[in-house]
Amino acid sequence: MTKRPNDKNEHLKRSFLEYRKFARQLSEKTLDREIAALERFDVWNGRKDFARFHIKQAMGFRTHLEQSKTKTGKPLGKSTMRSVLATLREFILWLSQQDGFRSRIKAADADYFNLSRRDEAEARAAPPRPAPSINQAKRALALMPSTTPQQLRDKAIFALLYLTGVRVAALVSLKIKHIDLQEQSVTQNPREVATKFGKVIDTFFAKGFEEAETALAEWITHCDEVALYGPDDPLFPATAITAKSNSGFEADGFTRGYWKSTEPVRKIVRIAFEAAGVPNYGPHSFRHMLARHIAKNCTSVAELVATSQNLGHTDVLTTLRSYGQISREDQRKLVTGKTDV
Repeated sequence: MTKRPNDKNEHLKRSFLEYRKFARQLSEKTLDREIAALERFDVWNGRKDFARFHIKQAMGFRTHLEQSKTKTGKPLGKSTMRSVLATLREFILWLSQQDGFRSRIKAADADYFNLSRRDEAEARAAPPRPAPSINQAKRALALMPSTTPQQLRDKAIFALLYLTGVRVAALVSLKIKHIDLQEQSVTQNPREVATKFGKVIDTFFAKGFEEAETALAEWITHCDEVALYGPDDPLFPATAITAKSNSGFEADGFTRGYWKSTEPVRKIVRIAFEAAGVPNYGPHSFRHMLARHIAKNCTSVAELVATSQNLGHTDVLTTLRSYGQISREDQRKLVTGKTDV
């Protein structure tokens, strides 16, 4: 049976999380993970006062994580262990600087929450990230219908992901004015668009995807000439759902408002890929697709840097390490110069 929360520990947790939020400027999503990590350790440690912390507790907790299983019965991933331990390491470092704890806890005690070097390397290694090929995405787009206004909108959503790899959270918050068809650009202003880390991102359409530009232009024309939307209206308005007496609920035009989640976009992408006989890669996979395409075909370092900026990455190494992985077969061809075995 789990012991009741320790009031002293709860107070320290709150103070630490306030420090992380306001001094370290962490997002709510990150703070939620840190809360879970602190609670995990506190429960495992029997709610003992943090003032009684000893390095043996850190070593024991690491062993506990190594032996823990997920809900599916699999061992915890090394990246998950690394994330949990990193929070505890930061917490102990912070605690060692607080009044009443300096003589009991040393900053070096936090080091006992580190993974082994081997596990650390495994945790940092970028996992395989499936992504469609250019031809798969092109086929899926070509097969999407565009008869009704909803179909026009859905096809334009797929087209914009295909052209830019824009993050799905940003996509559902875009206004019509953020798209410039003549300049072939998307202006992601964090004051109006949900960009990652609140960054200003100027994104341009990838070259060679004229069919996607056409699909996007057709939707914007519909918004302007038929729906009479203005520049500040949502680029992709949410579907309006109405109740029918005999058939339950069904789609009935648009709400002229934003979607409250990104799930509708994921559904649109999944249906499009399924119709083309292609596995569902998800909206984020377009970022990997574009990064791999340019990594394979770029002719200059400047082109690679431009693509990195287009994806909103501060460092081009992020693009190469996390998004630009080359398949084993392409690696062999590029290194050996041979196209067949």
